Amino acid sequence: MPDDQETSPSDAELTAAIRELESGAPVDELYRRHRSAVLCYALACCRDRHTAEDLASEAFTRTLQAVRSGGGPEAAWRPYLLTIVRRTASDWAGTARRTELSADFEQWLANADSPEAESGEERMLRLEENSLVLRAFRSLPERWQTVLWHTAVEEEPVTKVGPLLGLGASGVSSLASRAREGLREAYLAAYGENASGTDECRRYSSLLGAAVRRTGRRTNKDLDRHLAECERCRSALIELTELNERLGSVLPAGVLLWGGSAYVAARLAEAGASAGGMAVAPAAPHGSVPLDGGTGWWAKAKDAPLSSGAVAGSVVAAIGIAVLVAPMPFGDDGKGPASSPPARSGQPPISVSEHPPPVTLTATPSQAASARQVGHSATASGPASEEPAQPSPTGADLGPVKWSGSLRNAGVTAMCVEPAGTSVVQNPCDDGKGQVWETFSFKENKDYTWLRNAATGDCIDYLGGTQEVYDNAANMRIRMGPCRAVGDGQLFRFDPWWGESDGSYLVRAELEDGKPWDEMQLGMLDWWEGNDPPPEKDAPVVLTYNYYNAPRLRYRVDVK
Repeated sequence: MPDDQETSPSDAELTAAIRELESGAPVDELYRRHRSAVLCYALACCRDRHTAEDLASEAFTRTLQAVRSGGGPEAAWRPYLLTIVRRTASDWAGTARRTELSADFEQWLANADSPEAESGEERMLRLEENSLVLRAFRSLPERWQTVLWHTAVEEEPVTKVGPLLGLGASGVSSLASRAREGLREAYLAAYGENASGTDECRRYSSLLGAAVRRTGRRTNKDLDRHLAECERCRSALIELTELNERLGSVLPAGVLLWGGSAYVAARLAEAGASAGGMAVAPAAPHGSVPLDGGTGWWAKAKDAPLSSGAVAGSVVAAIGIAVLVAPMPFGDDGKGPASSPPARSGQPPISVSEHPPPVTLTATPSQAASARQVGHSATASGPASEEPAQPSPTGADLGPVKWSGSLRNAGVTAMCVEPAGTSVVQNPCDDGKGQVWETFSFKENKDYTWLRNAATGDCIDYLGGTQEVYDNAANMRIRMGPCRAVGDGQLFRFDPWWGESDGSYLVRAELEDGKPWDEMQLGMLDWWEGNDPPPEKDAPVVLTYNYYNAPRLRYRVDVK
């Protein structure tokens, strides 16, 4: 059988054929390659499938018109088409078709601050210009854009990406490596051009890339001093670190600006369903998506957190497969990756130590979370003094307790987390032992801890959970179970909230690409404050995404 890479023309070759007006076959092939992805994103922007198909068709039409006029994409068709979907939807928002757009997309547009005289097109161009990630991405050669999008964002195998570029598997891998390095350099260049704050900012911008790569080496003291004083450069360092570590999350958020997380989740779900011969029907009980014991195909919904504040959600059917598009977690408002918020120095650390050690601000891959809080430690490793090791009566010996305390909901401050049988719920805070949670230091990564209940000795467990949709939001049920020394499906980290100074934390599950809980965090099932009040007793606690930065999805720690 001939190799596809030898017989299939690349996207660039198909583009050239369209411009030469050879036949309609190149258009048909490009439509076949990209229609599913374009429709997937369009569905997140629209209220129904019929409207989404209209939006996808118009995006293709506009792109083909641009190509035939000598513009448009050469090789990077996928990200270009998705951008046109967003721009077209934004144009519709100023017409009678705005009623056909999803409420979440409309809200995102409404939240994008804009001058009164600004048109929809001008607003989109301004938001795109404000995204350093997008500017860096667009400055790359289109072949680099293509390989980054298809390998890092859509996680397609090199054998599938090869035909798009006219390359073999080894060529794709080599090109992807060069493209990643090129994106980092392009980001630094874009930041340097934009570093108009002070001459010092411009001088130190060239050192940020070295700081990200310099894992385990001595830091630059002058750079550390500047980062401690400059919130803008500190935020850029964190964003660059996330770009280096979690490209598959940061890139869709920075390029699409809205709905990147939902798009990634839906595309990976579609790919997994196709590979496994599965279909997730819209009428499935409770909208649930079975997860394969933590190793299944629902990999992520990131921008996740990616950048802050919008939700995109709908049940989708794409190319004969019913695909669940999870509402987008905080992160696609066009203001930069939400996983890289500016740190607030005033928030106290989670620690019983009177003098927590300072954090070195030259971030390394293992220190990205710590860099979010300047001058304090926000990891589970906490205090200098430790309680003697207390083996769990139902599970493994986790080592010495670092600190223990209650988890008080930031949105409903009278309620604390506690177990109820095998469930995890919130009830009125009572200072009882059942509301005390013990933390430890996970040996392989000290930023993580188990959450073991002081009364039962069990740990909060999310391994083998089921992704569900409740009130148009994705969540995963959790339970109480014996603590496991390996930590898989039981680890959490405490990320300081960077918004209001309320001392709260995002209690996040283990951050790991490919895991169904990646980017999820503890929160109330009834997180939306616009709905009815949550149950006064046994209010369910789940893993979910940081929707709209809702206070009910954060916790304050009352150290005991």
